[in-house]
Amino acid sequence: MAVPDLSPHSLASLLAIAEHGSVSAAARSRGLTQPSISRQIQELERQLGTQLVERTSQGARLTPAGEILAEGSRELLQGLAALPEKVRGRQGEVSGKVRLGTVDSIGIYTLPPVLAGFIQANPRVDVQVTCLPSGQLMAMLLDDELDVAIGTTEHPKLTCERLFQNPLVVAYPHGLAKDQVPDTMADLSRRRVVTFAKGLTIRTLLDQAFEKAALPFEPVMGLTNVEVIKAMVRSGLGLGIIPDGCVQGFELMSKPIRDLTVVRTIRLMHRPSPPAMAVQKMIAWLRKLRKVL
Repeated sequence: MAVPDLSPHSLASLLAIAEHGSVSAAARSRGLTQPSISRQIQELERQLGTQLVERTSQGARLTPAGEILAEGSRELLQGLAALPEKVRGRQGEVSGKVRLGTVDSIGIYTLPPVLAGFIQANPRVDVQVTCLPSGQLMAMLLDDELDVAIGTTEHPKLTCERLFQNPLVVAYPHGLAKDQVPDTMADLSRRRVVTFAKGLTIRTLLDQAFEKAALPFEPVMGLTNVEVIKAMVRSGLGLGIIPDGCVQGFELMSKPIRDLTVVRTIRLMHRPSPPAMAVQKMIAWLRKLRKVL
């Protein structure tokens, strides 16, 4: 098979023009001079016999032919960038960067010891962690802003593997009289409740459960972070509904609600067939959560 003599550096410059919208901005992003970028594009146009970039009063943009070349180049350059890491991986040395996303509660209570073990076993891997609601993590995966995430949502374009499930519990301050701690959903529906905001997975599950039981459910606070929920509960502002395992030490008390069978499913999410060895290693490591929990 004949291999076209297209410079990967020139292809990278073409992608930079597409991303930044001008030759000068592309040159800055690549650490090159503007004439160097122009020469690279001219050489590509000579080799392919067609115009790839057209200059406008606002900067520069790709022609339809340039768009086709850029689309194919993106995947090619990603694979090329992963080659050194794959070679080192064959020798037992994994390096590179992993962009890991997690929902707050997993990032606070479950992930730290697992992540510490991964970094100790793979010291040459740079792990960058982002904590956001699961919907945002999923969107970042689809936009190639994350490599792997732990969340509660699913998407048909992502590989979503079930890790474990969390039941929900009611959290309450120390010293609360026993007869003031609700045992049932009906009891809970009559109390001041602090839980997650609408749109988040746990809140959706709770809304559906109370609606199915024909019980009112109107939390006095809808928040996005489990630690903030717990702070409100400690201050006596309401009873919290949070995932089991989020109460540590003696900060609060917690107990299940007998007829509340709602559980939160924790999933490992990533794009199919990630190319980087470091990402593959992280995915395999995070699967250990199935055995731990």
